[in-house]
Amino acid sequence: MLYSLRTLGVLALRADTGGEPLAENRRKPLALLAILAVAGDRGITRDKISAYLWPEGRTERVRGVLKQTLYSLRQELGEPNLFLGEADLRLNPAVIDSDVAAFARAIAVGDAAQATDIYQGPFLDGFHLSDTSSFDRWVDDQRDRLARLFATQIERLALAAMGRREPRVAAELWLRLTAQDPFDVRAVSGLIHACLADGDRPGAIRYAERHMTLLRKELEITPDPEIRQLVEQARARPAPRPDTA
Repeated sequence: MLYSLRTLGVLALRADTGGEPLAENRRKPLALLAILAVAGDRGITRDKISAYLWPEGRTERVRGVLKQTLYSLRQELGEPNLFLGEADLRLNPAVIDSDVAAFARAIAVGDAAQATDIYQGPFLDGFHLSDTSSFDRWVDDQRDRLARLFATQIERLALAAMGRREPRVAAELWLRLTAQDPFDVRAVSGLIHACLADGDRPGAIRYAERHMTLLRKELEITPDPEIRQLVEQARARPAPRPDTA
């Protein structure tokens, strides 16, 4: 492997030997690599790539621009076999790997811990292209899809930790998920349950109140009855006695 593409969090391309990011200021070439990384072994047609990146261009001109972009990337990276396929394009896995591909592989083999380690943030977080609403919609769809997959893996790990009677580990996992989506009622509920199981009544109350405050201020909605009930239960519990040893 000669290059690695990061898409979960910031979008960046680096040589495996390290150093500064490559093609850092060339946003459409990087976007092209991200599209191909998500496509994986299936590949994606040139026409679809063109529709995402140059939606307003004439067909023949856009095909020429795409061809030139592919050529420029091969030249810049010194890899004539960077891309595979003709009608359907895909990245050459012997030359370039991506975190989104590694994330998919970890999920496929049931390695939730590895998958959550790989997921370092929302897909293409903060990355936008001007005059490409179709690309932005595609990014939003992929971001939501990958975030849901991440949440599923976190939930698996947290429930397994509770099953092993490791509520503190479970709380740390739920806390990571609530950091991604503080409005996720299921994650907040899991976090509160884990805190209470760990004897952390103040933490359970604090996280629940933070969640309810966010709902009222940001979304102007009433907090979920389950969360309100958990807070009431936590407040009703006697505080743990201080150690007398």
